Amino acid sequence: MLFTIAATIVCLGVLIFVHELGHFLAAKSVDIEVSRFSIGFGPKIVGFTRGETEYVISAIPLGGYVKMEGMVGEDVVEPIEGRSDPERQPSPRDFDQKPLWARFYVIIAGVVMNTLFAVVVFSLIAGLNGINIPLVSGVVAGSPAEAAGIQAGDLIVSVEGRAVDDFADVGRDIRVRPDEEITMDVRRGEQLLNFRLTTGSEMQWSELNKDSVAVGVIGVQTNPEQTHRALGPVAALGAGLSETWAWTVNIGGFVGRIFSGQDSASELGGPILIGQMSGQFARLGLLPFLSFMAIISVNLAVLNLLPIPVLDGGHLLFLAVEGIRGREVSVEQRIRLTQVGMLFVLGLMVLAIANDIFRLLG
Repeated sequence: MLFTIAATIVCLGVLIFVHELGHFLAAKSVDIEVSRFSIGFGPKIVGFTRGETEYVISAIPLGGYVKMEGMVGEDVVEPIEGRSDPERQPSPRDFDQKPLWARFYVIIAGVVMNTLFAVVVFSLIAGLNGINIPLVSGVVAGSPAEAAGIQAGDLIVSVEGRAVDDFADVGRDIRVRPDEEITMDVRRGEQLLNFRLTTGSEMQWSELNKDSVAVGVIGVQTNPEQTHRALGPVAALGAGLSETWAWTVNIGGFVGRIFSGQDSASELGGPILIGQMSGQFARLGLLPFLSFMAIISVNLAVLNLLPIPVLDGGHLLFLAVEGIRGREVSVEQRIRLTQVGMLFVLGLMVLAIANDIFRLLG
């Protein structure tokens, strides 16, 4: 139990710190006044002040914030971020006094940092572990792959139009598509062949759902002794970029299916599930734990880009509207939309935590 708690603190603490550090460094680089850098929300547990900024760890470990002075909508987030000095006078260093490009740069910086964290971690793992090229060593009799005409010796080069360099990429892209028609590009000698096949499915235990779920299979096998390749620094970076993009697409697709009603909102996970999985991956070793952290970092980047006021994506939406029409969204509209966004995000958090509790209860 203590090990799981420690792993959760490390996982969430590092990723929140990385995200907020992006906002902080960007704000400082364009001379915006930052009064507080907080890991967590709510009452301060411990902290210190250096220069104009107070650095704190707060009581509710479900996120963090960089409090930049002069942002419209401060009253809405006051219960989370605290109140600015009521006697403070407007300043050229206020966030809203900066040009559009500077504000955009500061807001996007948190997402960029989470993405860079994932790229670095995935690149490091690829460099240390190498890859297994997606060369088919065998095809299961009666499988979708055999029915489609895939043969031993074929090299899989793409699944659903996405290039794959590692056999693990093939498995990940197929697992999320049980009983679906997919396309695969395969190199056979000098020929590039395109196959259309319908995946099969098998039931596997899911820690997310605490139940057996259907995962896609096509019935191809590989021999790691023949397919393993070491990677140099440039190739490892390429693998890290590819892995980060693949997870971005998969997570973005999942979020889209949730909002469109194609997937159930009961599949959303919250901090309890992250805690459980942090402990499980940490027990597997440092590299699996870092890989899990990189996946969660991509999750944070994708979710923060949702165009919901309060999230980074909502701020970016306001800035995009300002850039298109040449004037800011009115203060009243921003405050009103920020209030709605706050309620929506709180509702999502309650739903995710409720899902976690229901999973614990079976």
